[in-house]
Amino acid sequence: MNQNREHRLHLQPWQKVLRTIGLVSIALFTFHAVSSLLFSVIDLSPSNPKWTLALTLAGFLTLAATAVGLQSMRIAPPRLTGLVSGAASVGILLFYSFGQMTEKDPTWATVGACTGVVLGGCLGFWSGRKPGFWQVAIALASTLCAYAIAFGLGTWTLAALSTGHWLLSIGLGALTFLYLWWTRRSISWIYDQW
Repeated sequence: MNQNREHRLHLQPWQKVLRTIGLVSIALFTFHAVSSLLFSVIDLSPSNPKWTLALTLAGFLTLAATAVGLQSMRIAPPRLTGLVSGAASVGILLFYSFGQMTEKDPTWATVGACTGVVLGGCLGFWSGRKPGFWQVAIALASTLCAYAIAFGLGTWTLAALSTGHWLLSIGLGALTFLYLWWTRRSISWIYDQW
């Protein structure tokens, strides 16, 4: 931690400004991509033919959120949490980007997701060895994924409550609070690292 603070003290003002602009850009793009994807699947039911998209998105969001949550708690090795959160969050971002560039062609969106998993995993593993810009950027993207999964689970919790599925709503509600807690912890961790 002291090395990271010393390193930050040696940054020129223009370097700090560029890094901040980079993080804000990553945060805005991640928020846009994840919220667009989330709102496109949030009202789907298991009988819908596109339900697998909702489950796939939930899986990616859960992986990114869990990895960044564990990273903020310093339970798992940083290279492992960086690998998982980088692979999941960059996979989501490139899935969205390739899908938008190809007018929502599922084949190209899948190619984007696979490319993102490989690139994000490598970047996350590499950045896990030394704290810096990329580790914070991946954690920021994954923290937004944690908030997104908490929002999605919260919505499904309310749906389960309204249909009288009490046990399901208790389980989903507990997960919602877990991911909200991890989001808060991750934001604090990002602030400390930055």
